[in-house]
Amino acid sequence: FISIGDFKLTRLITPLIQVIMFGMGTSMSARDFESVIKSPKGVFIGVTAQFIIMPLSGFALATMSDFPPEIAAGIVLIGCSPSGMASNVMAYLAKANLALSLTITSIATLLAPFLTPVLMKLLAGEFIEIHVMAMMWDIVKMIIIPIGAGLLFNKLLHGKAKWLDQAMPVVSMLGIALII
Repeated sequence: FISIGDFKLTRLITPLIQVIMFGMGTSMSARDFESVIKSPKGVFIGVTAQFIIMPLSGFALATMSDFPPEIAAGIVLIGCSPSGMASNVMAYLAKANLALSLTITSIATLLAPFLTPVLMKLLAGEFIEIHVMAMMWDIVKMIIIPIGAGLLFNKLLHGKAKWLDQAMPVVSMLGIALII
């Protein structure tokens, strides 16, 4: 699963993430962010946990382990990366507060392009060299621009492209399966 002929399959990861994020954007609207006003305490706790507790846990595990620097930095990166669609699916299946989960995920997704590189520099900089601005731009290209395009698409074509509402979850699942 590394290549097909001379084509390296790893080249598909970024476009597939962009398609998944675009699909997420097409399914969201400004109303999805209204729950911040309804439960700011829960949102604050959730976002704080994602950007403080998780990164520090990743750093602690990386520091205690005897892994090579690249693996240790990967552990920190996992801790610095906020939850995504999978957490929302788990909240839905558990019949938990889905609006809260979506709001925390939305805010964390918007903050991630800026906080993740900074946290990586602070916490993983001792393991490997971190280029903060390049990392920020890569995340903006993969997450913010596609989600913004999806939100705009949803706003302009809401109700006019029902096929997209049905197709994007399937396309997103296929994209996740291909990435994995």
